[in-house]
Amino acid sequence: MQKIVVLVLVFVGALAAPAAAQRGGAGGSVTFAITVADRSGARIPDVEVTMTGPAQRTGRTEAGRLVFENVPAGTYRFRFDKEGFVSLEKELAARGARPIDVSVTLDAAPPPPKPLAPVPPPAPPPPSAVKPVVLDMPAFIEKNYVGRGSGKTTPLGCGSRGSAALIQLNDPIASHAHADADEYIYVIAGQGTATLGTREESLGPGVYLLIPRGLAHGFTAGPKKPLEMISIRAGGTCGA
Repeated sequence: MQKIVVLVLVFVGALAAPAAAQRGGAGGSVTFAITVADRSGARIPDVEVTMTGPAQRTGRTEAGRLVFENVPAGTYRFRFDKEGFVSLEKELAARGARPIDVSVTLDAAPPPPKPLAPVPPPAPPPPSAVKPVVLDMPAFIEKNYVGRGSGKTTPLGCGSRGSAALIQLNDPIASHAHADADEYIYVIAGQGTATLGTREESLGPGVYLLIPRGLAHGFTAGPKKPLEMISIRAGGTCGA
């Protein structure tokens, strides 16, 4: 009877030993066997592997492999970095006595965007065909004097974006408007009245007017005739 009891105890102890060993492995240390490859399956060397968790380790793969040995069991996060590849993170729980295989595949990083082609500077405008104008105004007025005529408009010069003229009038200039040009008026001699929309302004030597485009306006000479003015139109075309 005594022998039977001893044999039973030995048998139970033999069954309990692997379970105890298994429990001991679950709370002990673990080993990670890391393999890093690309999409073709080729292993990638010199990948920086960072492990964080119950223990921290950092290393680089040799021929695509790296081993972290004897680290406490638990949950770990791995990060894989290498120039030319997209970084990858992976998390796993480590238990048991056998080495744990950590196999990852890294994708090649997309090529950098092509630099934008430089925008060429705008081409310089073509040389202007307009010639400079220099006038002796008293001599010019004397040469082109209106006399007793009703009125006279004599061009002074014309540029790519405007024109100038000498206006001499004895008779009124009816109300009109310029749709595509602002008009600048400077009175040289004589007297008169300018009608600007619904308002009237007296004119005499040295008076300056700005008439916005689209505004109806007209001129009337006063007692001292003729009324002589320089008109500059900003905008429009020559002769408009």
